[in-house]
Amino acid sequence: MQALLAIRREKLLPSLYGSVVMAQSNFAALEERVPEPLPWLHVEADRDDVDLPARIAGAAPLEAATLRLALGIGASLVLLEEPIRQSAKLSAIKSYGAISILVQAHRIGLLSAVRPMVKALDKLGFSDVLPPPDQLDALWTALDAMREQDD
Repeated sequence: MQALLAIRREKLLPSLYGSVVMAQSNFAALEERVPEPLPWLHVEADRDDVDLPARIAGAAPLEAATLRLALGIGASLVLLEEPIRQSAKLSAIKSYGAISILVQAHRIGLLSAVRPMVKALDKLGFSDVLPPPDQLDALWTALDAMREQDD
């Protein structure tokens, strides 16, 4: 969420998914950027009583709060970044990262281009949400192929 806020693309979330639920501790970490909940953002109490599967039990506190809430409410999709995202997927928790959301938005016409957003994330210090260079190259190739099919 912080990465999407940094590039001012957080509104893609309600456009793609309707409403978004966030754990209170995660929202507290965003207070500088979002002083009040957004109309589409529902903040819920942390679910400290929900046990995490062993594979993701070592998640950082904010990631753990996200995962506990997702499991507690039966969320169909969770916004996570690497490396916990892969562990969550292995625990049968469907998750997307910021780049996945940008690509999905681009594919359905909500975003005209992904590359400028990725460059902005890198420039703003969010390189940790970017895939490795070889995967990024594959993404550009796939997006270029998609664009050629549309022409």
